[in-house]
Amino acid sequence: MLISVVFLITLVSFLINLSFNISSYIPRMLRDEYYYIQARILSLNAKELSKYFLYKAKQEGKECIDFVKFNYPKYNDIVRIDYFYPIAECDNFKFKNINQDANLSKDGVIIINISILLNSNQAVNEEIFINKKELIYTNQDFWKSW
Repeated sequence: MLISVVFLITLVSFLINLSFNISSYIPRMLRDEYYYIQARILSLNAKELSKYFLYKAKQEGKECIDFVKFNYPKYNDIVRIDYFYPIAECDNFKFKNINQDANLSKDGVIIINISILLNSNQAVNEEIFINKKELIYTNQDFWKSW
């Protein structure tokens, strides 16, 4: 009788522990999926946003920008857009070391690297990080300033 009671208590405690683990796993999985979908949507829109930042920089009289970094949608979430120019270097919002042999109709592309970090300052397994590379094809008017 004593052995059956110990076995029954062990079985009940195992079932209670299993139900707690299962019930806490589903909300965490849903939260992670929510952050991942949010980061994917931000990465899809970041190419158009990077074009907008280049446009605003040109309006302000800047020839180029190295990167743009901002916090969105929360204060500890980071979106960073890095710009790479294959035919020139950007230094202090001005082009330098320009390749004069470049064909602007073929080589006038801008490479952007989009990095999105959501849910940062949490445990390691709870952070969502997406890194994406895109190309922006410019027309020859973009490079007119030099």
